Amino acid sequence: MPRTLPPMPEIGHSETYYAKYVHRADKAGDVHAHEAFKVGQYITLARNPYLAWSEKLKYYRHAINRHCNPPAYPDDEIWMFYRNLADLVRRHCGQEALKLLSVEDDTYAKRITLGQLQETIQNEADAFFRRFIPGEECPEWFNHEDFDAMKIIRNQWI
Repeated sequence: MPRTLPPMPEIGHSETYYAKYVHRADKAGDVHAHEAFKVGQYITLARNPYLAWSEKLKYYRHAINRHCNPPAYPDDEIWMFYRNLADLVRRHCGQEALKLLSVEDDTYAKRITLGQLQETIQNEADAFFRRFIPGEECPEWFNHEDFDAMKIIRNQWI
């Protein structure tokens, strides 16, 4: 019988929507659907606008580390499925981080227009950006394009 992999989870539903489909996948013994809906669930949890970045990042990292790994000895189709799941997490993580960095960037720019010196903002900006950019190498939870964009924003202020 030919194998059918689930589509990538559609992001934008409630957390309970994904939980329901995780349960259905478990009942059907569909490991790949379970992992796909878990990824949708964790991305949804991370998108909560009331969470701090550190809490959002825990959800994204959990999704990547726990739900985006193919089983041992995967064929090309299975390997690609899990690679695409990880890319979905990275894309949403990067979008969320860039959104938060852009708001902070706008705040710093507004402070400059109100007469504050950039040197006054530098230490604060350095501490802020370190929460998103832990070093110069792209971490596993971001794609390279988003990470490079984050560094451009950071470099304006520190």
